[in-house]
Amino acid sequence: GSDLPPASGIRTLCMIPELPDQTHSGTLGWSCPSNIALVKYWGKKPGQIPMNPSLSMTLQEARTRMRIQYAYVPGKGGRRLRFRFEGKEAPAFEQRINRYLEGLVSELPVLLHTHLEIDSENSFPHSSGIASSASAFGALALCLVQLEEEIRGPLEQGRFWQKASHLARLGSGSASRSMYPGFALWGRHETWEDSSDEFAIPYQDFHSSFGDLRDAILVVESGAKPVSSSAGHSLMETNPFARVRFAQARENLDRLHVAMGEGDWQGFIGLMEEEALSLHAMMMTGRPGYLLMQPETVSILQGIRAFREETGCRLGFTLDAGANVHLLYAGEDAARVEAFISSELLRHCENGRLIRDRMGEGPQKIHL
Repeated sequence: GSDLPPASGIRTLCMIPELPDQTHSGTLGWSCPSNIALVKYWGKKPGQIPMNPSLSMTLQEARTRMRIQYAYVPGKGGRRLRFRFEGKEAPAFEQRINRYLEGLVSELPVLLHTHLEIDSENSFPHSSGIASSASAFGALALCLVQLEEEIRGPLEQGRFWQKASHLARLGSGSASRSMYPGFALWGRHETWEDSSDEFAIPYQDFHSSFGDLRDAILVVESGAKPVSSSAGHSLMETNPFARVRFAQARENLDRLHVAMGEGDWQGFIGLMEEEALSLHAMMMTGRPGYLLMQPETVSILQGIRAFREETGCRLGFTLDAGANVHLLYAGEDAARVEAFISSELLRHCENGRLIRDRMGEGPQKIHL
């Protein structure tokens, strides 16, 4: 569990009257990781509310670094935004951020009078099987909460991370889970009293053997996906298996909780792989259905299962909404697993591409 306050705190947190009347300006920055879901979130209600709770592992190396120069000028309406990605203008993403900021004015009234210049860069290539919207909106939300604190004064203790997770969720649902080290849980579930659809919470009830999880991201296809994640979520509204899927996710979360608490690797791997394949089954059975796995994806999954059976090593796969494979494995088995990756799996990757990552320590403030 965690010591975060209940969900009801968010509403009062955001309804603060009267804006400061003095000008403020400054520069701030955050580095925020991406995450990979073990229990998948797929399907949502309006307002980025998930149809089922999800559990993710925070990554360490796959990060967005964001720096914001801001000028708060009260009494003069309007807000200017300039956004650069890796040093270049990015009009499409600037528009998306502008829409996001417009939607946050009721939560962050200071935005009405704040000019922003945002520079963002990723430590990983775009379209590489790593959720860049999770790390980007996570970094942006952290910058915005810090900006508000600099203008209005500090939030109550413990509220910073909760509010950042809440705001990140409004940009990208999975971004809510990037706020915490190790594992994070997002979505209301009766097993966790402090869980909420509004923000994620840290998940700390796991056996020490899961404390050094590694993630090898096997890049089968680096191009943009033919069907976006937001389109995939909306197709769940007409999927004939959607209701069963939402129930399955809740049950799998309970089962995974038990396996992780007991250090049951066999149970952990079985549930993680079931969740990955269920996600892709939902895509295939949608109306219309679509297929994101490639033949090389299937070869990698079969290779992983054969190697596990043969050696007893603790490794298993998960997938995001794409063709690339996240191979999670125990740090103690790293030497054998990494030799297997080099000898058997890299030939199935696009130009032998592999990104090495591991369980991460969460976001970090950038000292400028």
